[in-house]
Amino acid sequence: MVKNSLFRILTIVLLLGSMIVPVKVSAIDLPDEDLNYMIMYKWGLVNKDAASAVLSLRSDGNHYYASLAARTLPWADKIFMVRDTLKSTMLRQGCLPEVYKKISHEGSRYGKDVVRYERDGNQVTGYAQRWKSKNGGPVSMSDTVLHATGRTVDMLSVFYYLRTLDFDAMSPGETVKMDVFSGRSVEQLAVRYDGIETIKIGKNKWRTYRLSFTFTQNGKVSSDAMETWISTDAARIPVQLEGQLPLGKVRAYFTGSPSTI
Repeated sequence: MVKNSLFRILTIVLLLGSMIVPVKVSAIDLPDEDLNYMIMYKWGLVNKDAASAVLSLRSDGNHYYASLAARTLPWADKIFMVRDTLKSTMLRQGCLPEVYKKISHEGSRYGKDVVRYERDGNQVTGYAQRWKSKNGGPVSMSDTVLHATGRTVDMLSVFYYLRTLDFDAMSPGETVKMDVFSGRSVEQLAVRYDGIETIKIGKNKWRTYRLSFTFTQNGKVSSDAMETWISTDAARIPVQLEGQLPLGKVRAYFTGSPSTI
């Protein structure tokens, strides 16, 4: 069974049946915001907060500018330090990405991916550049050209697109499909709407839309399924996400409350 990386789960925060369902997009204008998350690691008897993340959005007349910054807490730094940042420049209309950047420091590894999107009708091309190094060694660089047809997102813009969908017009089990460009490959993402669920985070109860994510590549599952919960209120906050790691699982949860939104 293929497992998720910690990085992938953080980006799915904080991150579509055999037919594409025609989904209505709501006329939601996303606000400038800073959303704070805690990432809890669970393995056997271990159940401890291990990292924090901030999901931010700014806008101007034509674009959204999103960023996700995640870092392990001091105790976890001693085991495996993570400092990851994602950035996405999106068209305000439809949350379509134009430029995606991923900068990662994970243990002794450094990486940077930049993907620039071009669209010609229904055809999407991603011009991807990747830099990486290990143990402080030399930085290597590579180029890749990615191709897809139809809606194509990155690992950050996907969450803003999902927040604009009209889930109230959907039935549980309906699925939305799209392609995702990473720094090196094209994956197919299926997001299934599983209905409305009330969940409790700390002392707060949230009424949420529950979604399940499945990633495939060349027809094969490329990571375990993940689940996320988006608030049903006007803010459409991604309030929780759960996924598997090679050892244990991780849960990212929103640290705000309904009254502070």
